[in-house]
Amino acid sequence: MLTKNILLRLFFLFFIVISNKNWAQTPPVLTALGNQAYCPLSNIPIVTDFTLTSGTNQVDAIFIQISTGYVNGQDRLQLLGNHPNITEQPFNTLEGKLELKWTGSGIANDAELIAAVKEVVYRSTALNPANDKTFSITVGEANYLPSTGHYYEYVPSLGITWTSAKTAAEGRKYYGLLQGYLATITSADEAKLSGAQAAGAGWIGGSDAAVEGTWRWVTGPENGKSFWIGNGSGSTVGTDIPFAFWNSANGEPNNLGNEDYAHVTAPGIGQAGSWNDLSNTGGASGDYQPKGYIVEYGGMPGDPVLNLSAYTQITMPQILTTSANTPLCGSGIATITANSNTGYVIWYDSPTGGTKLGTGSTYNSPLPINTTTSYYALASADGICETGTRVKIDIVVNSIPTIISAPPSTICGAGIGILNASASAGTINWYNSPTGGTLLGTGNSFTSQVITNTTTYYIDATDKNCTTLTRTPIVLNVEYTPEPTAPLTQSFCDIANATLANLSITGTNVLWYATATGGVALPISTVLVNNTTYYASQTLNTCESATRFAVNVKVYETVVALPPANIPVISTCDNASDGDDTNGFSTFDLTVNNSILLNNKNASDFTFSYFEDPSYSLTSEILTPSNFVNTIKDGQPIYVKISNNLDSTCLTETKFNIQVNSLPVITSTATLLNCDEDGNYDGYTDFNLTEANNEITNGDNSLIVNYYLTLAEANSGITPPINPSPFNNATASTVYARVENANGCYRVATVNLKVSTTHFPIGYMANLSTCDSDATIDGYETFDLTLASQEIIDQFPTGQNLSVHYYRNLTDAQLEENEILPQNAYKNQNPFSQILYVRVESEDNGDCFGIGPHLTLTVFPRPQFEVNPTEIVCLNLPPITLAPNNAQGTYTYQWFNENGDIISNQPIVSVSKGGIYTVIATSGANCKSFPQTVTVTESVIANITQKDVTITDDSSENAISINNENNNLGIGDYEFALDNSYGPYQDSPIFNSVPAGIHTIYVQDKNNCGIASIEVSVIGFPKFFTPNNDGFNDTWHIDGVNAQFYPTATIYIFDRFGKLLTQLNASSNGWDGNYNGESLPPTDYWFSAQLIDNDGNIREKKSHFSLIRK
Repeated sequence: MLTKNILLRLFFLFFIVISNKNWAQTPPVLTALGNQAYCPLSNIPIVTDFTLTSGTNQVDAIFIQISTGYVNGQDRLQLLGNHPNITEQPFNTLEGKLELKWTGSGIANDAELIAAVKEVVYRSTALNPANDKTFSITVGEANYLPSTGHYYEYVPSLGITWTSAKTAAEGRKYYGLLQGYLATITSADEAKLSGAQAAGAGWIGGSDAAVEGTWRWVTGPENGKSFWIGNGSGSTVGTDIPFAFWNSANGEPNNLGNEDYAHVTAPGIGQAGSWNDLSNTGGASGDYQPKGYIVEYGGMPGDPVLNLSAYTQITMPQILTTSANTPLCGSGIATITANSNTGYVIWYDSPTGGTKLGTGSTYNSPLPINTTTSYYALASADGICETGTRVKIDIVVNSIPTIISAPPSTICGAGIGILNASASAGTINWYNSPTGGTLLGTGNSFTSQVITNTTTYYIDATDKNCTTLTRTPIVLNVEYTPEPTAPLTQSFCDIANATLANLSITGTNVLWYATATGGVALPISTVLVNNTTYYASQTLNTCESATRFAVNVKVYETVVALPPANIPVISTCDNASDGDDTNGFSTFDLTVNNSILLNNKNASDFTFSYFEDPSYSLTSEILTPSNFVNTIKDGQPIYVKISNNLDSTCLTETKFNIQVNSLPVITSTATLLNCDEDGNYDGYTDFNLTEANNEITNGDNSLIVNYYLTLAEANSGITPPINPSPFNNATASTVYARVENANGCYRVATVNLKVSTTHFPIGYMANLSTCDSDATIDGYETFDLTLASQEIIDQFPTGQNLSVHYYRNLTDAQLEENEILPQNAYKNQNPFSQILYVRVESEDNGDCFGIGPHLTLTVFPRPQFEVNPTEIVCLNLPPITLAPNNAQGTYTYQWFNENGDIISNQPIVSVSKGGIYTVIATSGANCKSFPQTVTVTESVIANITQKDVTITDDSSENAISINNENNNLGIGDYEFALDNSYGPYQDSPIFNSVPAGIHTIYVQDKNNCGIASIEVSVIGFPKFFTPNNDGFNDTWHIDGVNAQFYPTATIYIFDRFGKLLTQLNASSNGWDGNYNGESLPPTDYWFSAQLIDNDGNIREKKSHFSLIRK
């Protein structure tokens, strides 16, 4: 990079600029002093001393600019004091520039300009201004940058090309001495001063026209030097001057349309002062149209050294470095250090306000601190200024960790142990001594070397460089445990289900194993097994004995007593062997239960003993158990001992019961009497023998009765019993009933069978009838059979106490099974007709008087027909007729209105108004139908008038709306059509997009009561007409206007000059575009219309339309 003439001073620099003049003679000379530190939010003079010597031409204006570090909106220059001959121009916030202009009479006075410069002050509104400020003071309007020693000038020239701008720039000289050229920008300060702080944006001296993508400065001292390679994603790497300020937000440079020349972007495009690439001409307008160019002066060969400018610098106080003795452990004196660029530091205890603690680069707290504390350092301009942003410095005080737990641990015998500890924070350190010693490990867990004896270790904790002050001991115990002791052999009865828990042993935390070594400990609930050796260990202080004690186990069998419910009772029936079959005593063999009592054990291994007393005393022992007579009437318990022959202590005690069962109590003789109604009066008929059960058992339903033909069969009970129903007395007139109780004990009764000779009259039949009354005509109804009982009883001689019973078939009637009960609520099982069997018996002795099919049940069907459930009556049409249809028979009818009044006794009725009408039919059997209803709804043709219609016309969206909100058209259900009585019809009473003209509205009743219609007018003023005789739009007229709707209508048509061309009325066919027989030219014409309808309402309209000829 070509080194520019850079004057580097670390203070504010000032530009003093003099208005555009050519200095052909001696130029002015400026000097300035005043490098200072700034106290924020204060005014500070930009110079401490300043001189001005005008040259050949008197200086009449000075320009002061913040040339580096300028922040628009925060920084400002201002002239103080009284300077009557000098005017302070408004501060230029864009360029950061202030102009002092001589406005007094005569030639400008250097002394007064010097005095004014000395009273120019700088002020920032920021509490902590970010950048040092350089002020340049110059006698010309060009911007001066001290770091380059060059001048920069923006020249406005709308639409100038880059090549023209290059030529123009090279033709300019600053004060006639410094050669101009398109600016070459090689640093951020230069980019800001020549771009963001320039009076405008324009061309600069960069181009990649020679080699696409390689950008070089092609003007000024840097001519030929590269500064960028690539497009928007390129870089400065490998260039001669590695600085560029492209508008990266828009991907510049992007070479859109052969763009080869660098340009400072317009305000508001990307970052202020950034660059974009343009073609030589740029855009024709807008942000990418060139508005001028930037000229740089200085650095060219032959340029003289000028002192047209001077500069000063103001330094913004800043804390450069800080340090502190942090962190502290527990507590301590805080020592903090800060260095500032001014050499002055003030210390505080809060970020704002608070207490001032001291000054100087180092601060020590007067007392130890024990919590984290913040201090604040302020870089002061002079050690007195306390304004600015303070820098926070934290002194962290960390807590010294403590050991929370250090529990001892135990290992069993010599070996490796693990110790665990915890601390309040940090890392635990393990040692072999209370102080010093060797660090054995770190962490919450520690694994020892192999040890044989109890050993003590020591721990502390370190957290954030803070360590516990003393170490805590932690013990690793080494334990050796002996085996437990017990009897070598131990025995049990198997009925005890002894487990390992039942073994006798002396020891602590005993565990049992199946082997002498190894294996897994057995559950303590493990059941002991005969002839098995078990091995025991004990555990002391978590250490299990290394050897195990052996115990041999013997287990002897014991009979498992059965539940009492599983031991059968030894029972027998009472008999007369002792002369009395009702005294409750008999002989028993008690040993019959032995095999059951052994419960699958071997009988040879056990001995039985029987006792009458639960105490099992010798005096109560039964010595002859196979021939024992009960000593307690009816039954008693027997107590049994079952002992193991090898170990008599392994015994089982149980009991069972013996029982003497009583014989049933019966009536030994009974007689059954039945009717002979099988059609052959021969004295033989079927019986239901079970009808004798109640008499024989005296009503005891717990007894079981079976019938046999002989007494021997009844006593043996081996031969299958006879079928008790039906049983015909032709087989035997006497049968024998074996009556058993629940215990299997029985007695035998004799049953005699007899046949009655009475019967119903030949051909007799009683009748009951009713109408089918439910919703379904299925021929089923519920009958009260008792209504026929008296008639049936009357068929037999009077003076007898008879009862009537009903059955569905003869068999049931003969055997008296499945009687119909209750008699007052029987529903027939055959539709429409069913015959029932009747049995008449004596209420005194049950004798049968008559039996047979003597009652007919009849169900008559209910009348059936249909009606139309709904009808419509049009009030504007004749009455309608209502009639039944699809009748299922010949019926009589009655019609009723909704008040219940009979309006007709005929099948057909005529009605002229709406309502609910009911009809009932009656059959020849006097069965009535369900009521059928017809709902008659009234309707009527619509009654529509002009008042029911709302027209929206003379618009882009004409509409017709019919109002029927309050049924003002009538009570009907209406639909609507426009201009066609055949439709289509719509439910909506609104028509949209209706063309102008005369229209007919049709209102149709959906119930067929008729169609009503009315004509309406929709006004429309055509926008054009085409008088070419094609039959379309040949005349201009107002659509929707005729004498019917607008009896009075006056329409005037004018040309654009107001000349009346014709006058029309409501009956006119319209204007044909002619005047006095001549065709008028195509153009716009005007009209004025006044329309008066039949009600006297006036509509007026003035507008224009087009005559189009084609």
